[in-house]
Amino acid sequence: MPERTFNSDAACWKELKQGNPEALGYLYDTYIDRLFHTAFKMTDNRELAKDALQEVFIEIWHYRNSIGEVNHSHSYLAKVLKSIILKKVKTKMIINALSDNDHGTEHDDNIEQIIISADFATEQKGRLQKALSQLTSRQKQVVRLRFFEGLTYEQIAVKLSMNYQSVNNLAFRAMLNLRKQMQPVVQ
Repeated sequence: MPERTFNSDAACWKELKQGNPEALGYLYDTYIDRLFHTAFKMTDNRELAKDALQEVFIEIWHYRNSIGEVNHSHSYLAKVLKSIILKKVKTKMIINALSDNDHGTEHDDNIEQIIISADFATEQKGRLQKALSQLTSRQKQVVRLRFFEGLTYEQIAVKLSMNYQSVNNLAFRAMLNLRKQMQPVVQ
């Protein structure tokens, strides 16, 4: 059976949600190389990167009915990939902590520290999401393109039909706002 092509990513996601396995294959073939590069950059571990990539597409298939509208396929897949890698790394840290230590207070302190670190990371993520919601739509767009899609300021300027300096100014103001929102609350 010949491989099916989709005239847009939106059509592909629609087909995927309807249970068409060819849509999953299309997403895999289209994005696997870029996603592997992202995973390998995050982990510096080929096997972990490969495992995480497999899980991305397993999860996409498994949860296809609950996926909302996807406007940027690579960004969406990269976000799923990063989430999976973070879970794997956190699990590996806990397993290493358990196997490296003898039973006792030191062991309990390390587990407690890992749990505290995980809670802190979750809290920081929530604070970052809240801070991002305070930005203007243009600032959000620049932050998303720069930090989530990895575009340079020059590429962003072209993509948004803006001049380079305007993009720099938007990014600067966005980062100032984010830093202000992310400052620890002193009581």
